[in-house]
Amino acid sequence: MKKLALIAALLCMLASPSAWGVDFPDGRPAKIGHRGARALSDENTLESLKMAVDLGVDMLEFDVQRTSDGVFVLMHDETVDRTTDGTGRVDGMTLEEFKRLKTGRGYTPPTLEETLDWLETVEVGFILDFKISDPELAKELIAQVESHDLLERAVFESPIPKVAGMVEEMRPELVTSTYPVQMWLMQYYLSKYDIDVPSYNYNFANPIEVAINKSKGRDMMVWTVNKKYLIRWFTRLGVSGIMTDDPNLLNE
Repeated sequence: MKKLALIAALLCMLASPSAWGVDFPDGRPAKIGHRGARALSDENTLESLKMAVDLGVDMLEFDVQRTSDGVFVLMHDETVDRTTDGTGRVDGMTLEEFKRLKTGRGYTPPTLEETLDWLETVEVGFILDFKISDPELAKELIAQVESHDLLERAVFESPIPKVAGMVEEMRPELVTSTYPVQMWLMQYYLSKYDIDVPSYNYNFANPIEVAINKSKGRDMMVWTVNKKYLIRWFTRLGVSGIMTDDPNLLNE
């Protein structure tokens, strides 16, 4: 099948040292830091990402928006109101305006370029949750990651299955993921858009979905799991990756 090589590559990322130079133990899911270590630091900041790495995650997840002058930056919401001392939409700000913002702990939200520069110095995979629907902008995003020679570590994720499929169509060798609002239609979207890795809200990550994905040779991620008993449960189910706000829970 078309995706067997990519699925095998992602399995290697989660289970062997050869793909990313990180020795992931067999028999457990990948530890994924949601927006870094969101429960312990300000989300989508370099400080949060670095803390998650210090706590031993295998992968990082962060969100990508774009400023009015065309710079990719880390921010979850369309506006900066919730996480910074500023107000307004990200796409209504210039980079200069964006870089004046401060998070609750006084950090400056980073650009994607700054984040990729740092990722070159560590050995972790990463999930780019990109809030972009324009194919040309998606091409720019991919090119920026490629310029840092980091494509083999990246998972390109979108909440909109069609957008993830757009990346898949443009660059089928890349690893794509989706987490649709209509989670119950996950299998339909995966097949329609040829997406590699489903990312489930933990409420929908039941044994049946795990079994279906395993039968199709797909890896499966679960988010956002912030309870120890749920982490144990999904570990027993054999999911490929567990995303949490507090990486300490994964270590325990």
